[in-house]
Parts: sequence; structure tokens; C-alpha cells
Amino acid sequence: MQVIISSRGMSVSRTYKDELTRKLAKLLPMLPAVMETRAVLSREKHRRTAVLTLRARARAFRSRETAPDLALAVDRAVGSLRRQVRETPKRRPRRSTRP
Repeated sequence: MQVIISSRGMSVSRTYKDELTRKLAKLLPMLPAVMETRAVLSREKHRRTAVLTLRARARAFRSRETAPDLALAVDRAVGSLRRQVRETPKRRPRRSTRP
């Protein structure tokens, strides 16, 4: 799984990037077809925003959370992604070619 982390209006330390990668890696057993994960962390006056995008083979999952603290925003966004992946149907219905 490739993780791309970018930030706007702030700098993110290597330690925090590693922690974010570790949190996102926990989603991998739930959805093994993950190809890429993008995280955009931004800072505005009194709010921090985390936008996470998880691209799998057939589907993309996206989560955007805002909170006063960056760690809280990231935790909420990862929780939202976890919920989306868990609620995704495992199989698509097969189309019958029979008349």
C-alpha cells in the first residue's frame, strides 16, 4: 500500500507521518485490494482538517473531518473510513446471462 501525505498551512513531522501510516495500515486486512491512500492535513485559524482518500481496485473511499486538534480530526477520519469499508458489500451481485 502506498501512502501519500501532504499538508497545507503547516508542517508535519516524520514521527506523525509514521503514526498516520500505522493507523491507515490497520485498514488493510479489512480491504486487501487497497492500492493507494492519500492524506491531506490542513490548518486554518482554529480548526484542523484531515481529508483521507483510500483507493481500492473497484472503489474509492473518502473521509473529511474537522476538529480543533489534528490528532482528533485524523482519528475521526480513520474511524469514518473504517465504517465505510466495513459496510461495503463484499461481493457484487452476479449478472445472469441466462434467459
